[in-house]
Amino acid sequence: MIQDFIKQLEKKEDLDFHSMQSALESIMTGEVDDISIEAFLLALNAKGIQETEITAAARVMKEKSLTFPLGDGDHIDTCGTGGSGLHTFNCSTASSFVAAAGGAAVTKHGNKAVSSKSGSADLLLAAGADIAHDRKKLETIFKRVGFVFLFAPMHHESMKYVMTARQKIGKKTLFNLLGPHTNPCGAKRQILGVYQKDLVKTFASVAKNLSMDHVLIVHGFDGLDEITITDSTFIAELKDHTISEYEISPKDFGLSLGTLSEISARSPEDSLQLIREAFSGEKSAVQDMIALNSGAALYIAKKVQSISDGVELSFELMNNGMAADKLASYVRVSNSSVSYTHLTLPTNREV
Repeated sequence: MIQDFIKQLEKKEDLDFHSMQSALESIMTGEVDDISIEAFLLALNAKGIQETEITAAARVMKEKSLTFPLGDGDHIDTCGTGGSGLHTFNCSTASSFVAAAGGAAVTKHGNKAVSSKSGSADLLLAAGADIAHDRKKLETIFKRVGFVFLFAPMHHESMKYVMTARQKIGKKTLFNLLGPHTNPCGAKRQILGVYQKDLVKTFASVAKNLSMDHVLIVHGFDGLDEITITDSTFIAELKDHTISEYEISPKDFGLSLGTLSEISARSPEDSLQLIREAFSGEKSAVQDMIALNSGAALYIAKKVQSISDGVELSFELMNNGMAADKLASYVRVSNSSVSYTHLTLPTNREV
């Protein structure tokens, strides 16, 4: 069956929803050999991945993930595809703590670095957090902190079947696009960054197909999969089942444009230092960029009426120490001696 799909892709023909679903079901259950998986992914790349194919694949991956509900369902996620190659500090994780300090419930889905020097997992480990938890411990952390980190490889066991093929290919494939759509806690409110502008509209449509509530798909004109401080950002917003598109600039919020060198990080420790300086109230391009992204997160979490209001609140939360307290609280509780099973961290670095 998989060979038929490969031949169709090699003819530059799109797979319909059911065909893509069938292909992914076979791959994610270990029925397909590594050579065929590699051929399938490369043919899909060469043809160009379409909205329907991403939606179908995301549904399969969500079904195969170790999902569990948390809270009242209004929790948010902030993550991206990676892939910019610009090696900036970990803004999505920093903004998650600011949003949590502002009352947002955050289920942060993330991994170790792929395209940057510091992924979410790398940053949290550098801060001293323990990220290898079973479900009971994750629930405890979420209830006590209002923030929990979901280390992707621990929630997507079926990804082991594609690891060899992905490593051999050595470049972005379909699976780089699926991770942000597959939050294990089913977050329906999300800031989702993408590395290419033409993915913004596609991802917004996929989010709508997956019945998301309120999502901002963002792409910085400098190439970042974040709301950037160095340029304008293109956004597709899904809200009330309707997609709208617009651009925002740091100048819209009274902020000066920064430079990529000001927000670059050479290591997880470097990234952590930049974030701690911002959380201590130090004015910088890093603090401004965190405020832009956490402001958007507070907006989709229904804690403020607009991104602008969220940016204003975010600066308050960093300058008054509440964001720093939230990060410290997470590190402390993640290491607490509440009875739970400590799990061994998987070694694979991508979802």
